[in-house]
Amino acid sequence: MNRSLEEKPSFNSLLEDLWHPNPNINIEAFQRMQQFWPEKSMNYLIDNLDNKDIELRRKCIKALAYFRTDSIRPVVNLYLNSESTIMRVSCLKVLVKIAANDNLDGFYGEIMRLSSFALKDESVEIALSFISLLRQLGEIAKPVLIELSEKSINTLHVKAASTALYEIRESDLY
Repeated sequence: MNRSLEEKPSFNSLLEDLWHPNPNINIEAFQRMQQFWPEKSMNYLIDNLDNKDIELRRKCIKALAYFRTDSIRPVVNLYLNSESTIMRVSCLKVLVKIAANDNLDGFYGEIMRLSSFALKDESVEIALSFISLLRQLGEIAKPVLIELSEKSINTLHVKAASTALYEIRESDLY
C-alpha cells in the first residue's frame, strides 16, 4: 500500500485494508479512515463493536483508538445506552487503548460517568476491563481504586484494584 496519504481512497478500499493480515497496512487504513472518512468510519466501527466476529470487533477497537479523544464521548454514550455485554466490554477496551496512548485528564469526568454502571455490573469482563481502564488513567484514578480495594464487597474488584494500585506505584518508580 504505497499510496500517498493525500490521495483520497474509497471507503470500501479502506475496509479491505482493515482486513489485511499486515498490521502496518491496518494502521495506515486506520489513519486514512480518520483523515478522509471520519464520520462514516466512526459510525461503521462503532456499529461493529458487538459483532459476532471477534476479529472484526478487535479491528474496530484498534481503529477507534486511532480516533483518540474524538471517539471518547460516542464510546461512553454507547456504553451507557447499551444492554449488550459484548458492546460494553468493547467500549471499555477502546477507552483502555486510548488511555494507554493519550493523557485523558480532560476526559476523566466523561469516563467516570461509566463507573457506577461498570462497578454494579456482575460481568467479570466488565469489571476487569473497567479496572484496567482505571489503571491506565494512573494517578487521577487512584482514589477510585483505593476505595474499591478498601470498601468493595466484590472480591474481584478488591484484588484487581489492589493490583492496579501496585502497578501504578511500580510505574512511578521508573
